[in-house]
Parts: sequence; C-alpha cells; structure tokens
Amino acid sequence: MTHRYKKIILFQFILCGLVGQIKLSVNAIPKRAEVQLDGKSIGKTTIKDGMITTGEHQFKINKDGYAPVTYDLIVNPSEAVHLDFFLNSIYKVKFKTDENGLIFELNGEHRWDNDCIRLKLEAGDHLLRVFKLGNIIDEQTILVDEPKTFRYFLKKPISEE
Repeated sequence: MTHRYKKIILFQFILCGLVGQIKLSVNAIPKRAEVQLDGKSIGKTTIKDGMITTGEHQFKINKDGYAPVTYDLIVNPSEAVHLDFFLNSIYKVKFKTDENGLIFELNGEHRWDNDCIRLKLEAGDHLLRVFKLGNIIDEQTILVDEPKTFRYFLKKPISEE
C-alpha cells in the first residue's frame, strides 16, 4: 500500500472516530427510570448529554412498579438521537370465582384452577380464557387500569321454551 493511501485510510479512521459519537437524550414517563445501554447503566431519565456510537444498540428502561421496556435500535450517522419511553404501570389484581371445575388462562401464559389467585399485571388489555373438561367455554378481554378484583361467574345458558 502506498504512503498516500495509508494517509487517506488513517484520516477516514480518525474522522469516523470523531463523527461516530452522536449526542443522545432519553426521556421517560415516569421520570427517574433507570436506563441501560448495551447492558451498562447510563443513568436515570431525563438524560440530556449522553453519547452513543453508530451501530446496533439495545436499551432497557426499568423502574419499580412499572413494566420494563426493551428497545433495539440501529443508529445511523446523525447529529443527535432523541428517545421517549412510556412505561406501563404494574397493578396487583385478584381473580376470584365460586365455580368448580374451571381452568383459567391469562394471555396464554398464566394458568390456574384455584378459586382465588393474585397476579401483578401490566396496565392494558389481557385475554382471559376459561376451560372446562378441556374445552374452552369462555373468552373475554379484560382491562387492567388499576388494582382490582375480578369475579368470574359462568354464563347462564339461554333457556328453551
């Protein structure tokens, strides 16, 4: 390689090193959420004077009482990256029933056959499915927007005349 090409490559390497640092700001609701960038803590929101390099990165945003957020990002050369996150609250929820022989399933992951169960759920819609003797007998969407107790009753069949 000639001396001239070595100088050009060195100049490009230095330029990439200088330009590769991009200003980073991170906001979250609620405030004071812990921010991890590629597995390392970079502080609590609001972050105004952070720096990030071009390439693939992963953000994790955590705060007690809220559902964590994981966000993958590819950073291209630019002047700044601004990120805003909204963390959903986690609520304590009870499910109760007086019915016998039922199996409940929530979001395809929580399953129980007890007459009372307590769960911590992220705010939002959740799919409740109810089974009896291996067959699904009910399916409904429930909204979790505060700590609450859900009482389940079997739907009464329509009477024939």
